[in-house]
Amino acid sequence: MKNKIVILFLLLAFTFSMQGQKTDSRIDFRIGIGPSLLGTGDIITLDYENELNVKIDQYFTLSTSLNFGNSLSGIAFNASFIQGNFNVFLSPLKNNKRFDFRLGAGVNYYSILDILQSRTIYENGVPVSRTYNIDKRDVFGYNIIIEGSYMLTDKILAGLKIFTQPYTNGDINSGIMFKIGYKL
Repeated sequence: MKNKIVILFLLLAFTFSMQGQKTDSRIDFRIGIGPSLLGTGDIITLDYENELNVKIDQYFTLSTSLNFGNSLSGIAFNASFIQGNFNVFLSPLKNNKRFDFRLGAGVNYYSILDILQSRTIYENGVPVSRTYNIDKRDVFGYNIIIEGSYMLTDKILAGLKIFTQPYTNGDINSGIMFKIGYKL
């Protein structure tokens, strides 16, 4: 028990000693939310993203993210997906100022579940029976990204991301996302 208290005390002392120092973290965490067109562009979804970025140098950043999406409207009764991404970003204007413009490319893997209404039986103009088809697929794809972010403070940033994600089965997901982040 005494060892745990000593370790906790040392960690707290280290944390408080670092508060007055300016650190230039190479790691940031971002969350994003925004609409996209999924499938062949006929399903509107709301996407939510969790992203971890590691700045390699003033030009390159590596990123991994996890996305969740759910349909808002479209031909499907419901479409929902989970997706993992790995991206490399190039900041052609250098990533050493308050504004960072970057171009990204990478790979992704997504698992999607579509529920489609296939048939409705009517009696006297009133639907009495509906049949649904369920389509689940797991697909690889790639990412093309244009993103801009601005440091609001030394630790907090906000940005906008435009993306398209073609998949190997012919699906595509394209959209725009507002992002907010924190330098760790």
